Amino acid sequence: MLKRVLTIVALIGVLAVGMTAHAGDTVLTNNTGTASTIWFISGEASLVINGFDLTSRSIQTSVLVDRISISVRTPRPGVPVEAVIYEDADGGSPRNAALLARKTVTIDTAGVFNVDFDPAIEVKRPFLWVGFYLPVDFEFRADTQGSSVLTYWGWTPGGTFDLANLASAAVFGPSDGSAPVNITMNGVARITAEIVTDGSTATTTLGTTSGIRQIVGDPNTDLSVMAQYPVCSNVTFDSADVVVTYQDAIDLYCREVAEALEPAAPAGYKQRGPLYDVYVFGIESGLIPYPYPITHCVRPRDKQVESAVIGLAYGAPREWRILPTVRFGAVVCAELTHAGFVSLFTPR
Repeated sequence: MLKRVLTIVALIGVLAVGMTAHAGDTVLTNNTGTASTIWFISGEASLVINGFDLTSRSIQTSVLVDRISISVRTPRPGVPVEAVIYEDADGGSPRNAALLARKTVTIDTAGVFNVDFDPAIEVKRPFLWVGFYLPVDFEFRADTQGSSVLTYWGWTPGGTFDLANLASAAVFGPSDGSAPVNITMNGVARITAEIVTDGSTATTTLGTTSGIRQIVGDPNTDLSVMAQYPVCSNVTFDSADVVVTYQDAIDLYCREVAEALEPAAPAGYKQRGPLYDVYVFGIESGLIPYPYPITHCVRPRDKQVESAVIGLAYGAPREWRILPTVRFGAVVCAELTHAGFVSLFTPR
């Protein structure tokens, strides 16, 4: 059975965490780059997990895992997905890892999908593995850098296997091109974990100052694919998303609108700079999410560049959502999932 890769490059991966009620004090990620490839599940449901060596990160056990995340390109709405957490005592292959928790969810939208565990899951061993048992035709993003031995795949041709016993998978191994998996990812799945290292659970409120913060990306990232809007001089969009992902079948537009139309700022954030209205022709939009997110970048004022995050307001009435935001030099970037108002915010 072949698991195939789509050679579409995305600018933003899961470098930041979505806004929900739980937040650990440390984000574990194996991702080091900003470019992504898209992988999909074919043939039968498959397990994709990432491994984290806590000792090499100077993290002492025990720790609590309260969230795991995956960067989704194309979901399977309504189809169950299993989110799983394992611990391993001896490193190497997690074939003998112990299942600590599993949670059944449905992933209905593209973007960064978070699964919260309440109560948080205690990990006592030095090696942590987290991931998702994904259905056929599900598409997710992977980094194009990093060690592929840190992402394991598992499946049983024509069937399923026991998630509590990884050795029961007919095919199980790393994605470094070796048998029996024979997948060469040349990178790592964009799957992360959030942990609490002080022995207590961490709970925050939506939109508070403990919410989304800017992540600093590589200032040397090539942004040549970002195209300038004619009217919104400080806003750019990823032309590859339009030409490649949407096969040049959509047209994007941006205009600056009166601040009197602006919805109330989310709690814990202050609105900064102009209010933009971003809209698209060629697909249904507005209340309906885009089929695939479209990366946008905004240039903040100099004094706000180190803290600004991007907000997107959509719905009826429109309400702000603070987006996972990455800074590349003098611009901040995020993936827009809907048409709507766009503006910058800074934490209070």
